[in-house]
Amino acid sequence: MIFALDVGTRKVAGLIGYFQDDILNVVDFDVVEHSTRSMLDGQIHDIKNVAKTIEIVRDRLERRNEIELKEVAVAVAGRFLKTVVVENEIEIPNKTIDEEIIRQLESGAVAKAPVSDETGTELHCVGYSVMEYRLDDFWIKNPAGHKGRKLYVRAVVALLPVQVVDAMISALHKAGLKPSFLTLEPMAALQISVPEDIRLLNIALIDVGAGTSDIAISKAGTIVGYDMVPMAGDEITEAIAQHYLLDFLTTEQVKRRIDKQETIEAVDVTGRKISIDRSSILDVVNPVVETISKSIAERIEKLNLGKPSVVFLVGGGAKLSVFRKKLSEALNLPEEYITLKTVENLNCVKSTKDNFIGSEYVTLAGIAYSSVSASGSIYDVVKINGEKVRLLKLGQTQTILQILTQKGFKLSELLGKPLPALVFELNGETRVIPGKIIGGKKIILNGSEAAFHQTVRNGDEIEILAKPEEEVYTPKILDFVKEINIEINGKDFMKIYPQVLVNGKLMEDLNYQILDGDKIVVKDINIDEIRKIVEEKIGYVSYTLNNETRSVKKMVLNLVNFVENDKEQRYIFEGRKVKIDDILHKQDKIFEIIFNGKTIKLKPKNDAVKVNGEYTSRDKELQDGMQIEQIYWQPIVADALAEIQLNIDEFKDYKIFLNGKPASFVDELKDGDEIKFEIIKKVQSNQP
Repeated sequence: MIFALDVGTRKVAGLIGYFQDDILNVVDFDVVEHSTRSMLDGQIHDIKNVAKTIEIVRDRLERRNEIELKEVAVAVAGRFLKTVVVENEIEIPNKTIDEEIIRQLESGAVAKAPVSDETGTELHCVGYSVMEYRLDDFWIKNPAGHKGRKLYVRAVVALLPVQVVDAMISALHKAGLKPSFLTLEPMAALQISVPEDIRLLNIALIDVGAGTSDIAISKAGTIVGYDMVPMAGDEITEAIAQHYLLDFLTTEQVKRRIDKQETIEAVDVTGRKISIDRSSILDVVNPVVETISKSIAERIEKLNLGKPSVVFLVGGGAKLSVFRKKLSEALNLPEEYITLKTVENLNCVKSTKDNFIGSEYVTLAGIAYSSVSASGSIYDVVKINGEKVRLLKLGQTQTILQILTQKGFKLSELLGKPLPALVFELNGETRVIPGKIIGGKKIILNGSEAAFHQTVRNGDEIEILAKPEEEVYTPKILDFVKEINIEINGKDFMKIYPQVLVNGKLMEDLNYQILDGDKIVVKDINIDEIRKIVEEKIGYVSYTLNNETRSVKKMVLNLVNFVENDKEQRYIFEGRKVKIDDILHKQDKIFEIIFNGKTIKLKPKNDAVKVNGEYTSRDKELQDGMQIEQIYWQPIVADALAEIQLNIDEFKDYKIFLNGKPASFVDELKDGDEIKFEIIKKVQSNQP
C-alpha cells in the first residue's frame, strides 16, 4: 500500500493506493486545513501544529481502511530552491549495464552538487532529474541492457537549505511517521502530468499552491530545470481580506467562489454582512495576479531561454480563470496554450473514491506515483540484515547511525542504554561509581566489524547483531562493608557485619541497593564487642556453687591472630570448654604462723570439690545443672611442718604444742598461731 502526503502551506492532503500495470489506483484520500498559519511560502514554521494536521489525515485514513500507516512519501517546496547541473562518467568495460550501474553513475553525479551556498548555508539534495545519458559519447535514451566502454550522465539537481528538509522530517517523526520517499514538488507534478513521450515538446509546468508557485520545464526529451516564485494563492487571499476586512478562512471561501458566483455573501471581522459582486473582487485580485504572473513568466523565460510552447497549470491556486489570462499576457502565449491539468484527466491515475478530482490533487498523485519508480530519487539502496531497503540520503555522505535511525531503530537500541554515575558518601568520603553503557548492537559492514560513524555507500550490506548481555553492576552496601569472620580452633565459627546507618537510619539489609546521594556510615566493632558477640553465640552454662545459682560462658577464648584484607577481617581464637576450676572462688590469703619462735608463711592450696555430693576433679568440664560444693582449704599443723621441711622420721620421740597446748598434725591453724615443736629423742644412726 502506498501512502503519500502533500504538505502544503494551507492544508495537508493524503492518499493511500496501490500501483498496478503502471496505473496509480487511489483507494482513499483526505484533506485537512491547518488550524493556524503554520507554514509560510511552502516552508514549515510551526512543526508541532503541522504534525497535528498530518496526524489527523493519517488517523482518518487508518480508521476508514483498518490499516496501520508507518511510512510515507512526501515532497518539499521552498522559497530558497537552488538548482545546479552536474555531470559524471564511469568506465564499464565489456559489462552489461544494469540498474546498479546506472544508480552508481547518477549517485556520483549528485555527489558533485555543492553542500552549501555562497552564504555558507548548508544545502540538502531533494531530488534530481536526468537530462541526458551518453554511451561511448553517443546519446542514448535508456542505457539499461546495453554494453559499452564508458557511460556519461548529465542531471539537474534540486537543493534546499537543511532547515527546510529537517523541518519536514521532524514534523513527520512527531506524527509517528518515517519518510520512505522524498522529492521536490514540481518534480512529482511533472513526473505524473508530463509523460516521457511528450517531453520532446517545450512544456512549462507550474504548480500554484498557497505559498509558492513551483516551476518545471521539459524540452527536447529532457528536463531543463526547476525554479520557484515565492508568491501564490495566499497573496490573492490576503489582498481580498485586506480590502473587505475579512478573516483568512472566510476569504478563502470567497476566493473559491469567484469563478462560480456573480455575487458572494460574507461577514466581515466587525460582524457586518456584506455582499460582494464578482467584478469588484476582480478589481482587487487582478493587480496581484498580474504581479505573480509576471514573476513566473520572468523565471520561465530565464530558465527556458525563451517562452515555452505550452504551459500546464496544477495546484489549487491555479483554478482562477484570471490567473490563466494574466499568465497568457505575461508570456505572450495564446490562452488556449495554457491549460489546467486535473487529476481525473491523467491516464495513469484511477480512483475508486469519489471526488478525487481537480488540479489540487495532481502533485499529491505525482508524489505517490514517483515513489514507486523512485524517479529522481535521493535514496541509496543498501541491504540491512539481508533485506534491500531504500534510505533517504541527507547530505553527501551518510553514516551507519544515520541510516539505521532513518529505518526506525532507536538510539538506545543501537548504542545501548547509558547508566548515570552514582555518587554517595561512605563515612564522610565521597564515592563515585562511573556511569556506563549497557546493551546496544554490533555492526558488520560488508563482512567486517564497523563503527556507527563509518560512512555507507550505495550497495553496501549492513548486518546488525546483538551484543552479549552484560551484567549490570548495582552497588550494594555489602560491596563496601568488610565481613568479620570468627575462627575458633581452626574452624569457621560465625560471620558478622558492622552496624550500618543509611541517611541516619539503621539498615539491617546489607543487600540494599545504594541510591544516588545516600549517606552511609559504617560503625566499626572493637575486639571487646566481638568477643561478647561470640560468647553470646556460644552460650552459657548454669550451675550452683555452695547453694548459690550462677551461670558462666561455656568457653574460655584466647585471641591468637588477626588477619585483614580488602574483603574481610578474620579473628582467630583458640578456645576450651570451661572447667569447674574456672568458676571456683580463688583464695589469696597467706597465713602467718610462728614456728619455734620463727615466723613462716603458708600459701593457699587447692580447695576440695564435690559435685552432686561426690568428690571430683577440679579439671572436670562444667556442665549444665551441676550442684557444686567448694570446700575451702584450711591449713593444719602438718602444713606448717611441711613448709619448714621437717622430717618426722628423724625423731623417735617429740611433742607438739599449739598456742601452748598439746596438738596433733591435723589440728587447724589460724593466722598468728604459735607452734612449738620439742624433740625428745632422735633416731640413732647405724653408721659408725
